[in-house]
Amino acid sequence: MRYPSTACLCTALLVVACGETDDNRNPQQTSAGSITAIPGITVTAPGTSETTDPGGTMSGTGTGEVTETSSANPTGSAGSEGVKFDVGEESGGIDPNPMTGEPMGGCQKIDFLFVVDNSGSMAEEQAALAASFDGFITSIQNTVMAEDYHIMVIDTDAGNAFLQECLVLCSFFPECEGYPCNNLPQPTGCDATLGVGLTKDPSDADCGITGGQRYMVDGQPNLASTFECVAKVGTNGDGSERPMEAMVTAVGTLNNAGQCNEGFLRKDALLVVTFITDEEDDEESNGNPVGWNAALVAAKYGLEQNIVVLGLIGDPDQPNPVCTGQAEASPRLRQFAESFTYGSWGSICSPDYAPFFDAAVSVVDTACEQFEPPG
Repeated sequence: MRYPSTACLCTALLVVACGETDDNRNPQQTSAGSITAIPGITVTAPGTSETTDPGGTMSGTGTGEVTETSSANPTGSAGSEGVKFDVGEESGGIDPNPMTGEPMGGCQKIDFLFVVDNSGSMAEEQAALAASFDGFITSIQNTVMAEDYHIMVIDTDAGNAFLQECLVLCSFFPECEGYPCNNLPQPTGCDATLGVGLTKDPSDADCGITGGQRYMVDGQPNLASTFECVAKVGTNGDGSERPMEAMVTAVGTLNNAGQCNEGFLRKDALLVVTFITDEEDDEESNGNPVGWNAALVAAKYGLEQNIVVLGLIGDPDQPNPVCTGQAEASPRLRQFAESFTYGSWGSICSPDYAPFFDAAVSVVDTACEQFEPPG
């Protein structure tokens, strides 16, 4: 939610439509080419793929339980904690290799992308996300067959949180965070790029990500505390939140050799995107749900089923909302999440995100079982 810059002093995730779809769910990729998700951002889409609406849904009750509903209710419903899941049919497991008895297929790697709003009203939500991460990733490790993870956190502005804070403080003091106001360090390069993986906390202190990348990998020491350090992205970011533009940029050209997020998004990995924001994606972000979907699918070589989307957003426009004034309705973000076979959303106003992530584990597990390596 937007707050004036002075509130920061007190406080301490895409495009023209890419073809018609029957119900605004999964836009079809029918030929190789490029998707311009946001003006100036192009994602190449190699190969050919078609996706269809899987039919029925699964809806959570806020307790971690998941129940099926019929396709006559394709949107499902938000439960008492605002949890909602739209998934395809369960696979019933992976057929074993008749020669070795070992499972065949399925994902061996998962790339987790967290898009976290860093505007002025997000402190409690960031803390809730950080608190739920350890249980989520532990459940993933204990449930899902994949054993190789990348975990990256991005925020929703272009690295200007520090300058936003100092803009206020320098109105009253000659220094900001120990720097003279007439000689503040200016973010440059990756640190001033929307969609770049974060490695530091809002005070510019290093969070200890090892390996020299802008994302965590297997073997990351103190994984939960490192994630907490980068996921608490602060509340001094730009009030014009751009989670979808940040997401598209993060999985686009920033992954190329020599670029900021080099190596994060892998061709042979399941992609799990989690975005958390208490406002609708700002119109300055451009694009629309169909275009955002198409860009993400293009980044995964046209294979929509190789993507899981989890959204924590405002739900005041929904039946039995959890949010009652704390967050803005986000119909475009909700439509984007629901446009994926393995897409889900929950209320950002839920007091505890653990039930949402507990239910999400089974969705990630199913998507991993159904993973289709690109040809």
